[in-house]
Amino acid sequence: MQPVDTELLRAINRYRVLDAIRRFAPLSRADICKQTGLGRTTVTDIITALSEEGVVGNAPEGSARGRGRPVEKLQINPDAAFVIGALVAVHQLSIVVTNLRADPLASVNIPIRTTRHPAETVAYMLEDGIKAAVDQANLNLSQIAGVGVGIPGFIDAAHGISHWSPALGAEPIGFAEMLQKQMGTPVVIENDANMAALAERWFGHGQDTDNFILVTIEGGIGMGLFIHGDLFSGQHGMAAEFGHMKMDLNGPLCRCGQHGCLEAYAGYYAIVREARKVIDLPPTTDEVSIERTAHEVAKRARAGDARLLKIFRDAGETLGLGIANLINVIDPGKVIITGGGVRTADLIAPAVRQTVEAYSVKALRGKCEIVFHDWSDEVLARGAAALVLQGLYRNPWSRSTAIAVAV
Repeated sequence: MQPVDTELLRAINRYRVLDAIRRFAPLSRADICKQTGLGRTTVTDIITALSEEGVVGNAPEGSARGRGRPVEKLQINPDAAFVIGALVAVHQLSIVVTNLRADPLASVNIPIRTTRHPAETVAYMLEDGIKAAVDQANLNLSQIAGVGVGIPGFIDAAHGISHWSPALGAEPIGFAEMLQKQMGTPVVIENDANMAALAERWFGHGQDTDNFILVTIEGGIGMGLFIHGDLFSGQHGMAAEFGHMKMDLNGPLCRCGQHGCLEAYAGYYAIVREARKVIDLPPTTDEVSIERTAHEVAKRARAGDARLLKIFRDAGETLGLGIANLINVIDPGKVIITGGGVRTADLIAPAVRQTVEAYSVKALRGKCEIVFHDWSDEVLARGAAALVLQGLYRNPWSRSTAIAVAV
């Protein structure tokens, strides 16, 4: 039997207590025990430490217990720390400032074709946007505990490296270190689909489900995976690359350089590629123009072009087959589908649902809820802020000294 890692256990318990208070405040100590399953002594010790750090405090009003003393109710001190969340997309940078409770305080969007600039330029523009958002929130940079950045592509969060990204290029880039050196603030990067999944867990359809899959439909197909209430990233930090599940070894060429990936059938560029076979379309030179053209194809499909309707139906069937495979392997409670492609849900959703139903194993049919949820880049940036907050929730800190957070 392996020895218990007491520090890890303490961090996990601390997180569970703070997350329960964030979600359900105001809570009494008895309420916290009920929500977390932790013993009263453990909860009391954690609350004592959090109170000394200024992280939690008494709610304005307690509820009376009969004629006795009112029950002490607790809430997070939202101003105990502030963090930044950002999303690097192919068409813009989205930045949000939040407090310790994840309430958004200010946001900034910067239109930029990231593919036209080196990563260093993107990092400098992101720094400028962060400073503008911090000013807008009436804060200064020294008050920011950490920065979380969501990036599409193959992202090694543990080492802060973008190995391949439609926004930053095909070469490995130490983007976290690059931005951290510029700002002097702790920075963590993560795959944007994982940030979408974290946003759903904190603010959306994943709040009541410990096991769920988040699928993003954009230029490519991404995925975030929550198992037993935790984001699953795999041994090397790059798990859940659903878009690169192979559907046919002799299938169409994917952006990753291999053939037959799921996104080569269901991503924006796949829709445009197939549509060019039956209608004339303007040239597409980058991710932004491909997305714009894909939505134009969708408009023409809605106008009744049977050839284009079939393209979306085929894409939905392939996506549904991939999701059915995931359901058969993972048995999630929900599959949440989001991203810009959700704007074509009317064209693909029936095929997705029918295929999931047909190819899920019989014992699981009808047991997994399929949700289409359209969220903005700003909300995904808030998910990146939640990534930093998870680190803060696990680690004690003092407001009287410079905040250093292990993210």
